[in-house]
Amino acid sequence: MPHDTRNHGVTMSIRRMTLGAGYRYLMSSVARLDEVGPAAGLTAYYGAEGTPPGRFLGAGLAGLAKGAGIQPGTEVTEEALWRMLGMLQDPVTGEPLGQIPHATPATVIDRFGRTRKAPKTVAGFDLTFSAPKSVSVAWALADDATRARIYASHRRALEAVIEYGESQVFATRLGKGGVVQEDIRGVVATAFDHWDSRSGDPQLHTHVVVLNRVQAVSDGKWRTLDSKALFRAAVGMSELYNGILADRLTADLGWTWTPEQRRRSAEPKWEVAGVSAELRDHFSQRTTAIEAAKDDLVTTFTASHGREPTAREVIQLRQHATLTTREDKHLRPLRDLITDWRDRAETFIDQGPERWAASLTRDTAPTLRSANDIDDGILRDAAKVVLAKVADKRATFTRANLFAEALRELHGIRFATPADRTSVAGKTATYATELAVQLTPPDVGRVPDGLRRTDGTTKFVARDSEVFATQELLDAEARLLDAAAAEDAPVVPAATAFAITEQTLPGRTHHLSAEQAAAVNAAVTSGRRVDLLVGAAGTGKSTAMAGVRAAWEATHGPGSVVGLAPSAAAAEVLADAVGVPTENTAKWISEQDRLPEHKAKADGYAAQVARAYPSRGTRELEEQTVDAQAAYERWALRPGQLVIVDEASMAGTFDLDRIATAATEAGAKVLLVGDWAQLSPVQAGGAFKLLTHARPDAPALHDVRRFRHEWERDASLDLRAGQASVAATYAAQGRVESGTREDMVDLIFDGWKQDVKAGQTSLMVAADAETVRDLNARARAHRLAAGEVSDTCTRLGDGTAVGVGDVVVTRLNRRALVTGNGWVKNGDDWIVQSIDERSAMRVRRANGGAVAVLPPDYVAVNLELGYATTAHRAQGRTVDTAHAYITATTVREPLYVMVTRGRESNRLYVDTTFDPDAATGHGEHAQSDPIDILQAAITTSGADLSATETRRLEEAAATARWRLESQGAAAITAARSHPDRWL
Repeated sequence: MPHDTRNHGVTMSIRRMTLGAGYRYLMSSVARLDEVGPAAGLTAYYGAEGTPPGRFLGAGLAGLAKGAGIQPGTEVTEEALWRMLGMLQDPVTGEPLGQIPHATPATVIDRFGRTRKAPKTVAGFDLTFSAPKSVSVAWALADDATRARIYASHRRALEAVIEYGESQVFATRLGKGGVVQEDIRGVVATAFDHWDSRSGDPQLHTHVVVLNRVQAVSDGKWRTLDSKALFRAAVGMSELYNGILADRLTADLGWTWTPEQRRRSAEPKWEVAGVSAELRDHFSQRTTAIEAAKDDLVTTFTASHGREPTAREVIQLRQHATLTTREDKHLRPLRDLITDWRDRAETFIDQGPERWAASLTRDTAPTLRSANDIDDGILRDAAKVVLAKVADKRATFTRANLFAEALRELHGIRFATPADRTSVAGKTATYATELAVQLTPPDVGRVPDGLRRTDGTTKFVARDSEVFATQELLDAEARLLDAAAAEDAPVVPAATAFAITEQTLPGRTHHLSAEQAAAVNAAVTSGRRVDLLVGAAGTGKSTAMAGVRAAWEATHGPGSVVGLAPSAAAAEVLADAVGVPTENTAKWISEQDRLPEHKAKADGYAAQVARAYPSRGTRELEEQTVDAQAAYERWALRPGQLVIVDEASMAGTFDLDRIATAATEAGAKVLLVGDWAQLSPVQAGGAFKLLTHARPDAPALHDVRRFRHEWERDASLDLRAGQASVAATYAAQGRVESGTREDMVDLIFDGWKQDVKAGQTSLMVAADAETVRDLNARARAHRLAAGEVSDTCTRLGDGTAVGVGDVVVTRLNRRALVTGNGWVKNGDDWIVQSIDERSAMRVRRANGGAVAVLPPDYVAVNLELGYATTAHRAQGRTVDTAHAYITATTVREPLYVMVTRGRESNRLYVDTTFDPDAATGHGEHAQSDPIDILQAAITTSGADLSATETRRLEEAAATARWRLESQGAAAITAARSHPDRWL
């Protein structure tokens, strides 16, 4: 699936570089000096306008120039880079490296008869290593000697990661269908150092361009890289760079490191101790020269026309700004950049920049560990922690996932060498696999020695690609399957169910549809302990649940239906829709765990009352007994009850298992309601989809009722089913816009603004938090200019300004913050009414009614603007119109959610120039086809698969006829080549 490294603390991003693209950018910033040798370092470029020339690196250089090789560190010429990235040729001789790329036409006709841009050959991969912001800031403000040492540590760290990749990650494919993963002699790569971000902030980073041609160890032939292996290992390589860089800087400069909590992430980020968050934030601006020039043009336009420009006019102004800035652009010497950075830093430091940077060094000698210093028992204990963390987030995982997590767990330890760090992390990951269950079948049959690696593993299985799960998760899935098959749960008599579904439901003005009535009847009469109600977006699941409640209570009495949902906000929606007491699953499960405590307390009071004489104290004791018994009965299930779990696709497997177990023990029934095609939980999931696949006859709703346009009803179902052709349908209906990210953000905001002005409820949706922040900031700026919100504001933890009149969303459950009959929940929308001098905030619910007072600590950390939302928060919402931001990393489940929120329309804004790391981006917009992007999203699932289903798929893949035939052919070829090594 696509890989998006934005906003995840990842410091190594990956970009595919197509044939002929990217090399101009890399060469354009290189300083033109007459004499520059490999040992010149930073000094030669201190006053030069530009950055150093690229340098060759990688063990694969030895195979170039007819075997004469290229010395690592040799300067990259423009001709050499063009040969590599433009022609896939040897940079010295110009000879083709492997298969010559086929000449491709500019356009092709796809299977739908549409003219499209032809796909381009991948020439290489840009692995951009970007130092953490605290390191870049210290590097920018330090003296020359210290700056050179920081730079040297950065280079040593990235080179160590490339060396690790050459032994453990980079590979190629042989045989039919690439059935054999073959080790390589090394990679051919170039490294280009850059000093600043696209916004002009200090950002020490290096573009390591790995050529998409490598020599196989087995025969020395040049072939393409196994890109799947590279992307699978990307997070681990990024974490390894972070760890090695920290090790080197501590060893050389004595720096210490501080873990800091990220917003919306349980994983800390490690920054240099002494580099304040305020200073880092100041040097993390996202405004580019183009955007600044565009803003000036917008101001001029508004003054001359007496109105703001439309979104289309803004796009034209940005295009003009791009040309203007390109004409004026010149490369600045590092000396000038440093002077500017030091001037900007004065507000944030209380001493000179060089003295401040020197103060980061600690006097005590650092403790550097070797692999032998850490006891094996400690590593096995660490492996348990690593496995628990990974398994909590993923139903299934690979050793690559465990290796990345092990590196995160070890980040607080400083190691003497890169080999020590990789060895300890590798051992920890291996121990973790030994505690898990391998779902990928083991080797079968005879494999020639030539098709085995030095560690004995078969090359028929890609390194670190085996899939694992925990036995606990497999057991939980098995229990859920058994409960879904068992038919001894309480039921509603068929006659009663039929009679109820034929009537108008209480509090409603219309009957159930025939499909809804059939689903309700099937659910309440089946007798299954765990039952299902599956419905696509907009099919009326809430109405059907109200019918379930009416039928169930007709037989089992009032209070016999309990509602649960994965989040508190979703639980409140369920309560409003169905009219039953609801709770979020986490709270309900925690109270289930406390039931013995509640019971013991109630029984203890009752025993005291039984022994007590009538008195005032006894009456108080009797009241305590009643309260304790009520607390127990509030959470304890009883025979005949029905537990409805809404949005069940977003419920974790262990949560569903815990609910089902409690219901079975109490003689109750569970009804899981949801859509397997929508978003997965943040915990290990996939259980709801597993159960629906095991129940072809599960009650289901297919009649989409939400959308006003008939075509959109059918289109949403096609998208749900992964039909790529539906992308063309949305385009034909005028629902698709495309262009650069900045243009799409402009159009999304403009569409939302016009809809709101017309009195419609509208939603701006994006899958990533950065775009949500940008859209929120744009909406607030517009409302501020219109006088709809106050310019007197407070700053949130991420620097966002919020004033009276703004729409905000709370992001943390806080039951102590009471509002009307409820409390403050994660996902609640509010209008700011007032802000006091301490930044405490009085807010009113966006839909009117209850108010709450949010204390300053809550406002600072757990509040966000609420004009735009992520796809996860949007699930379950219905509005008039929706405007969705789509990129090359979008997958089907969030796309499906984003395009099914609006009744009147759902518009898609496709970023055709997506960059995974905009701060270090090339600035060259290689336009992708928007329909290609949509089709890729529609056909790519990002949903959690259950361990049970994954095991079945792994077994089927291992025994597929084509694979067995290809493996057999490869084995015969290997045996013939080396008959003495046949087992």
